[in-house]
Amino acid sequence: MMNRAIIVNGDFIVSEKHESIYEGDIVVDCNAIMKTFMTSRMQDIEGGILYANGCPSLNEAAMIISARLTKVVFSREPVMSDELCAIELLKENGIEAICNPEIILE
Repeated sequence: MMNRAIIVNGDFIVSEKHESIYEGDIVVDCNAIMKTFMTSRMQDIEGGILYANGCPSLNEAAMIISARLTKVVFSREPVMSDELCAIELLKENGIEAICNPEIILE
């Protein structure tokens, strides 16, 4: 699960952390990429760059494509088939996908 994500577009920056929401006995995990999309407006992030500590999944790739981001930089090589497919899907849609294990998002 992604626990830190930042979208940068010019002077606009939105940054989110993983959060667990507790409602009685129910725990809902909201990962950082999903939260960045929920807390921003599409017109603010369109054409931007997403930085994430982890590797995007297929669901997250779909959101990245819908948001019309131009580049994704992630900190961990894809290992699961879902992640491998996500990276391929991003590239097929013209989104640059780069693994950089040296990025630190705090």
